[in-house]
Amino acid sequence: MIFLLNILYFTYLLRITCYVLTIVFAQSLKIQVHAEITLSEKSLITIIERQDNFFSQSKNRDSSNLSELSRQAQEIVTAYEFHISQNPKDTNALILFGKFLKKVGQEEYAIEYFLKADHINPKIAVVKQQLANYLVENGKPIDAFPYFIQTVDLAPQIAAFHYQLGNFLFLFEQDLVKEGILSKKSSQSFMHRSFRESNKLEPKNFDFALRYAQSFFDYPKSNKENALSVWKKIEEDFPDRSDLELQYFKLCKARILLELNRNKDANALIESVSSKSLQEAKNSLLQRLKNTPNKTQKLEKKLKQSSYIPSHKDFLPSDPHLKKLQKLTSRLIEEKMLMQFQADAVKANYNHVGEIEIEFSENSLKSLDD
Repeated sequence: MIFLLNILYFTYLLRITCYVLTIVFAQSLKIQVHAEITLSEKSLITIIERQDNFFSQSKNRDSSNLSELSRQAQEIVTAYEFHISQNPKDTNALILFGKFLKKVGQEEYAIEYFLKADHINPKIAVVKQQLANYLVENGKPIDAFPYFIQTVDLAPQIAAFHYQLGNFLFLFEQDLVKEGILSKKSSQSFMHRSFRESNKLEPKNFDFALRYAQSFFDYPKSNKENALSVWKKIEEDFPDRSDLELQYFKLCKARILLELNRNKDANALIESVSSKSLQEAKNSLLQRLKNTPNKTQKLEKKLKQSSYIPSHKDFLPSDPHLKKLQKLTSRLIEEKMLMQFQADAVKANYNHVGEIEIEFSENSLKSLDD
C-alpha cells in the first residue's frame, strides 16, 4: 500500500551532495572558458576528468575489467594524494577527494578530508553539510544540528540545504525536544518554514514542492487555506505526474477540505479515487467524514471533535524514504569523530561487488595532521 513518492533519503543525500558540489565548485574555482588557469587548477581538472571516466566505466563493470578499474582507482587516489601534498591548502581538492571517497563507500576516510577543509576554511557550506551527514549517520543527530544550521546560514540561496534541514527537523523532532533545544511547536514550525523556503527557491522541483505541501500535515498550526492552495498549485505545475500520484493529491486535498469543514467537496474528491493502492487511505478518510459533525451542530462541539489533528502518516500513504535516515542512527561506526589510521602504503582495489578498498600512506596521514 506504500506509495513511493519521495526519493530514498539516504540516496537523496548523495544526489544532493553531487548537485550542491557542482554549484559550489563552479563558483569557487571560477574557471571560465577564456580565462587562464593555474597549473594547480589544471591538475585538479585532470583528476576530475579521470574520476568521471572511472565512474562511467564502472557502471558497466564485469569480471573482465575489474583489474582495469582497480588500476584506475589506484591512479585517482594517488593523483589526489600527490595534488594535496603539493597544495595542502586547496580546499576544493580536499572536498573533491572526500566526495570521491564517500561515493565509493569510504565515509570513514572521507570525513578526514572534510575536516581538513573545514579547518582551513570554516565558511564552506557543503563541508558543514558533509560533517552534519556524518554525525547523523553515526547516531549523533544533536551534534549534527548546528552544522545543518550553519549550512543554511552560509548558503541561504541553495534550496537543497533548506530541504535537508526540513527533513532533519521532521525526523529528529523528538530528540531535539528531549534535549530542550526546541519545543515541539517550534520544531514543527521551523520544519515547515524550511520546506517552504526550498520550494520558494526552486518552485519547479517536484520533490521540494511535494514535501512543502506534505509539511502542512506535519505542522497542525499551519494555515489550511494556504495548504489547499499549495496542493492545487502542485496539480497545476506538475500535470504530467502519474495517475496514482494525481489521485494521491486528491486525498491530500480532501483531508484539508475536511479540516475546513467542506465535507461535500471532500467527499466528491474521496469518491473519485479508484486506485487499489490507495483504498486503505480512502476508507480512512471516508470514516473520518462519517464521524465529522454536521455544520448545524454547535461550533464548540465541532472544535472539540477536531482538536486532535493527526500526522498525515496516520491516514495517507506513508513516506518510508524519510524513515531511512532514522535507521542510520543505529549504525554507530565509531565513538570518536576522528579515526586513528595506521596505514603504511597507498592501495586501491576495485573488488567484485563494486566497492573500492583503500589504504592510505603515512604521508597522506601526516598531511591531515598538519
